Amino acid sequence: MKNSAHCIKAVPYQEIIDLRDTLERLASWQEPLTTLENYFSNPNTPINKKQVVKQYYACSKLFQTFNKEFDLLLTSAEKQLHEVSWNQTVSLSTEEALTDSLP
Repeated sequence: MKNSAHCIKAVPYQEIIDLRDTLERLASWQEPLTTLENYFSNPNTPINKKQVVKQYYACSKLFQTFNKEFDLLLTSAEKQLHEVSWNQTVSLSTEEALTDSLP
């Protein structure tokens, strides 16, 4: 229990906030992706070629935008997690070194 308290203190609050913001940005894509899912999983409707072409174009643009943003957010989240784990490792190593040096 004592060690977990040290781990929590080792993670700077700003890094936690940054990671939360990244996750919120990813979550904001749920509604547009539901729209895409409905478009691509509705085979029973009668096909209107003009409407399909318009919807396909719009959905492809939406997906391209999502894909670029998702890649950026995923890269950002990976960097943030790496920083958090690296800072935690450094903090624990420093604590162990200090504990070992005590008489």
